[in-house]
Amino acid sequence: MLSACSTQSVQPELNTTAKLVDSEVSVTKTPSEHASVMPGLTKIKAGKTLKLSRIMEGGACNNNQQGAIGLFSLYANPDDITRIKQQQGPEVFASFELLIETFSMRALQLTVNHLDFKSGIDALNKNHVQQLLADRFTVLFAGSIAEDITEFEANTSLTIDVISQPDSLTIYQDNCKTPHEH
Repeated sequence: MLSACSTQSVQPELNTTAKLVDSEVSVTKTPSEHASVMPGLTKIKAGKTLKLSRIMEGGACNNNQQGAIGLFSLYANPDDITRIKQQQGPEVFASFELLIETFSMRALQLTVNHLDFKSGIDALNKNHVQQLLADRFTVLFAGSIAEDITEFEANTSLTIDVISQPDSLTIYQDNCKTPHEH
């Protein structure tokens, strides 16, 4: 869902005739065979196509000096979701959400605790430093969450993945402060 705001009021044009739009011509569907290559919306894991299910926000600090805040993508297999809903009912997904949030936040905190915020960072450009740290963070996060995802998949039969979005990460090297409780 997209929404937008404007500070300018929109005035209707006077003395114009409306044009009819052929909805069949104006809407072009993406062929389903290309769905697996749409960046960010789908990913392949163990031969299964996972679709973006949710975007989570999270942040963690280490000694109130160093930390990170950013967005994390949750992917899930739609066939697994359908099967689980039929077998166990849709209410089971509330407990799944809580489990995923819990181990994602634990992985986030572990990543911040193990991230070396200073080593090898001699760049003068703050944007370059942020990118280097975000890349390190992404690799560490993937390793920190892998075991929890494997256990979750074994217990629930739902194939998922949780990935940090490096471009959304803000890395704090001094005076870490998350804007709200995560």
